[in-house]
Amino acid sequence: METASEARIERKVVAAGTIEPSREVEIRSRIAGIVKKVHVSRGEPVAAGAPLVEIERELLEARLMEAEANVDAAAVALRFARVALDRTIELHETGSSSDQIRDDATARFEKAQAERARVGAVAKVLSTQLSYSTVRASMDGRVLVAHVEEGSAVSPVTSANGGTLLLTLSGDRALHLEGLVDEHEIVRVQVGQPARVRVEAHGDRVFEGRVREIAPIGQRLQNVTYFEVEIEITDPEVDSLRPRMSGEAEIITEVVDSAVVVPELALRYEGDQTFVELATGAGADSLAPRGGSLPPERRSVEIGIVDRDRVQILSGLAPGERVVLD
Repeated sequence: METASEARIERKVVAAGTIEPSREVEIRSRIAGIVKKVHVSRGEPVAAGAPLVEIERELLEARLMEAEANVDAAAVALRFARVALDRTIELHETGSSSDQIRDDATARFEKAQAERARVGAVAKVLSTQLSYSTVRASMDGRVLVAHVEEGSAVSPVTSANGGTLLLTLSGDRALHLEGLVDEHEIVRVQVGQPARVRVEAHGDRVFEGRVREIAPIGQRLQNVTYFEVEIEITDPEVDSLRPRMSGEAEIITEVVDSAVVVPELALRYEGDQTFVELATGAGADSLAPRGGSLPPERRSVEIGIVDRDRVQILSGLAPGERVVLD
């Protein structure tokens, strides 16, 4: 037997899934080449701007030197074309030179200008490409996966296949659980509700969180519709979690502080009716098993929240009354 009591009870919805970083970035190379050095390893924290991967740069350096030499040569040619044009204009003004000669000098000067701009642009492109030979972190984070090794050939992000994936970084220390909730339970879930997150790696340890996002459309899995829910982990000890850990969240959708509560084993069912058996006579005054001088009293009840092995009684039973268990 058990005594009906007043206690706090919670309605919970479970979302099962995995721990994910709030930001995840794929790092790819902007240039083709061979990986010369990988500066980081899996799990290592990195700061924004830190070098991650070095691509061989000798060929680019040689091409840049050639381009810079072409820039110098084009600058010299431009100066001579400017001097020749100035002389031609002076002679034309005194009548010592024809319009055709002046126009030819002007055309050579403009061509020299265009050539200087062209080789300057080539040098700028090569200089930019050379800067890309050191791949740097775009944000503070942690290396999730290193996809390449020294000596690996890489293609640029502009290639047809999207380029070679070098590294995967997680963002800052913010983590969340991406879980699935059954379509019948999702109606109870709202953004902002508190949640308790557990992961297999930490046993019964609980991490506090809250519902951050609910997918607007469900996904069909094995003939059942589920909705994806993001649970932001707000616990100060979030650093002890790692991305891709399996876990589940208990979303607290309703709380009753002073509910009439009995063990679920006290419930009896007959058709659509739910009832309990109240201990009477000798059985009501002791913890002895069922079998007092009077048979148990059968009473219909209305149930509310079911929390594991406890049930809220909305009507039909008062605190202090004793019920018979199976």
